[in-house]
Parts: sequence; C-alpha cells; structure tokens
Amino acid sequence: GGERRRSRSRGRRRSRSRERELPTSAAMLQALGATAAEFPAGSLEIEYTITCDLPRVKVSALIGKSGEHIKAVRRITNTQVHFDDAGGGTEMQTMSIKGPLVGTYRAHALMMRRYHEDDLEKNPPPQADVGALQEQLAQLKKQLDMAQRGGGGGGPPKGKGKGKKGR
Repeated sequence: GGERRRSRSRGRRRSRSRERELPTSAAMLQALGATAAEFPAGSLEIEYTITCDLPRVKVSALIGKSGEHIKAVRRITNTQVHFDDAGGGTEMQTMSIKGPLVGTYRAHALMMRRYHEDDLEKNPPPQADVGALQEQLAQLKKQLDMAQRGGGGGGPPKGKGKGKKGR
C-alpha cells in the first residue's frame, strides 16, 4: 500500500560537470512545448500570474519610451503586465504578468530579453581596435620573416657561450 521509495541517486557523485549536463535552450524550448501539450484540456487558458522582482532602475527600459514595449508585449501575448513597489523601501520593483499560462511565460521572456538588451546598450562589449590589431600582425609577420631568413628579428643580441660576463 503506502510504501515509499527513496531515490537511489542520492549521495552519488556525478562524474560529469554540471555544464555538460545542462540541456541546450533549443532542447528546453522543445521540452516546454511537449509539457504544454500534456496539460489537461482548457487548463492552459486559465488565468495565471507570475511575478518577478527587478531593479527599479531597469523598469523604465522595460516599459519603453511612451510605454511602447510593455504595450507591445501585452498585445502580442494577451496578458496584463504591470509593476508594483516590492515593499520595504528596496531598490526593487515587482513585475506581475497575468494571463493564459503560455502567454505569461512568453511575456516574461520578452521582458527579460529587453532587460538584457538594455544592459548591452548601456555597457556594450569592448570592440577590438582593428587598426591596432592589423599593425601588430604586420609587426609579427615582419619578425617571423626576419627570423626565418636568419636576420635575427630584432630581439636582444645573443652572446657566445653560457654564463655571466667576466667569468
């Protein structure tokens, strides 16, 4: 009757690193679709609410100029998206998304995409100075050419023998 079984994997060490075990984003999206397909009929259309606390300084970027981004997310996903104070005088605000289950998760993904796009706009990754790299490459090619021809290549002069001067 009421017999419980324990997982046999408890306490076992994993031989692979966690990174290799993590599924790809494409696999996770496929699994999410498969999970949604298994829901009981009509349950995906029920209204759900998800919340997420975000830094207050990011909220204006998530809303967008004249509310354009948040309005587009609401329209595309058929959800209600709004921000409330997280309480306690923190620097956080709570984003609430309400609507059909798949729509709420899509709205959350769209808002998080905008969150990260804003980070990239404010802190773009450093761009390589192509001219400086080309100059460095030219110098290295010149040194390699001189070394291959036996010209020494501009390194420090080499003395004869081993040891220190004056011995």
